[in-house]
Amino acid sequence: MSAVQDLKAKYDAAKMFQKLIYINAAVFLLVFTIKLFFLEKGSYLYTTGMTLKTTADASQLIYRPWSILTHMFMHTGLFHIFFNMVFLYFLGGMFESRFGARKLLSTYLLGGLSGFVLYFVMAHLLPEWRMMGTAEGASAAVMAIFVAYATYFPNEQIRLILIGPVKLKYLALFYVLFDYISLGGSNSGGHLGHLGGALFGFLLMTQMQKGKDIGAWFEKLLDRIVDLFKKRSNLRVVKAPSKAYKSDEDFNKEKIQRQKKLDRILDKISKGGYDALSKDEKNFLGKFGKDF
Repeated sequence: MSAVQDLKAKYDAAKMFQKLIYINAAVFLLVFTIKLFFLEKGSYLYTTGMTLKTTADASQLIYRPWSILTHMFMHTGLFHIFFNMVFLYFLGGMFESRFGARKLLSTYLLGGLSGFVLYFVMAHLLPEWRMMGTAEGASAAVMAIFVAYATYFPNEQIRLILIGPVKLKYLALFYVLFDYISLGGSNSGGHLGHLGGALFGFLLMTQMQKGKDIGAWFEKLLDRIVDLFKKRSNLRVVKAPSKAYKSDEDFNKEKIQRQKKLDRILDKISKGGYDALSKDEKNFLGKFGKDF
């Protein structure tokens, strides 16, 4: 098995939270490689790599609408991706074990989208915060997973180094308050994104506790997309009949001729034994005798 096949097999066998980590890591390495070898900012590859980030500037966003989705897999800082993936590893694993892979994926994506929406809206309501740069990272998506889990299991404890066991509701509240008091600073857009993800996670679970799933429509959409790709992968190319194609009439004629030849060979065997057959007759008997 080649290295590529081995990696594909490991990816296929991985859980959803692991797959999300793999995708984030792959995008990080790709962007890092582009920046390393194409340092000139005007180059095509450099520009392509940077358009994975999103922006609240509508005049730029219209030329890269895909960035609304890709930005939540995009990191250019080592510590940024490290801490996001550590949180995703532990909290994503806990979330998936309780709610399943579909719910984890939909929460990740909808949480990231919610973070973008709040960031975009507030950037235009409060332009003095100067949030017209670019935004990147899985922080809003991870925050959605974190707050969603803490909302549903508020008293579940997690052990922190040097602190000890802490209930998730207090830890989630700490991070939300930290993002809130950081607004108006140099990274207001990022903290708004975190709060947008947290808000979605909170609403998701409070509604689920009431018997409503506000993310169900999105999961159905994802299922349709997956089914569409499966149908395409299962398509088989049907070749047109070749010149060797035979009609039923021709096939039946050949079968009758083979039967007559076989009868002559069997008659020859009954009179002189198998050794009386020629080489061609022996080959014919071995090839077609079992079909009759």
